[in-house]
Amino acid sequence: MSSLLQTVDLRRVFFETGEQLEILKGVNFSMEEGELVALTGSSGSGKSTFLNLVGMLDTPTSGEILFKGKPLSKFNSDERDTYHRFKVGFVFQFHHLLSEFTAIENVCVPGRIVGLSEKECRERGEMLLETVGLKDRLKHLPRELSGGERQRIAIARALMNHPDLVLADEPSGNLDEANSAKLNELFGELNETFKQAFLIVTHDEKLASFAKRRVVMHNGLIQDIG
Repeated sequence: MSSLLQTVDLRRVFFETGEQLEILKGVNFSMEEGELVALTGSSGSGKSTFLNLVGMLDTPTSGEILFKGKPLSKFNSDERDTYHRFKVGFVFQFHHLLSEFTAIENVCVPGRIVGLSEKECRERGEMLLETVGLKDRLKHLPRELSGGERQRIAIARALMNHPDLVLADEPSGNLDEANSAKLNELFGELNETFKQAFLIVTHDEKLASFAKRRVVMHNGLIQDIG
């Protein structure tokens, strides 16, 4: 495997009411293509901040993030758009599904944004929903689905444009124990099936145990524990 993502001395400092708050204190981290990594740590340790930086939803105060060897800071506007649309998929704690769109329509949104035909979107969307165990829920609206089912749709949506890396921020945070367990198994299955990399921020020790590698964020730094 070759290097997919690397951070070098990554720092993020926030300034609030005249005070300086250093959340990330020089994070050095790397992951390979196709790797499944769980990032754990206590609340406020900087996990979500780190994920936002990697996803280019925020900008580091200093340091660098390299994606396939190229610094994100050097990306032009077209490269940034490509990164967001094709290279990285996002799964959040809340599903953010469009309430008046069916399951298949929600999954197809990223594809339609990048110009895929309705037929192409439909075919891939149906395949993804079948993969996440929702083949019989294509035409259901979010309000007609359980919390676990809605989160599975959000995961399928994140995979729509074949991203190299899926970033998941507390994906089981709003689910009960049974649905969390199903989600844990699903991430492992998707990683094996599609060979895409997953970086999952979680408090769920069981989800972390499913990952092939676990790292811990502590006091603004990452420690690799295998």
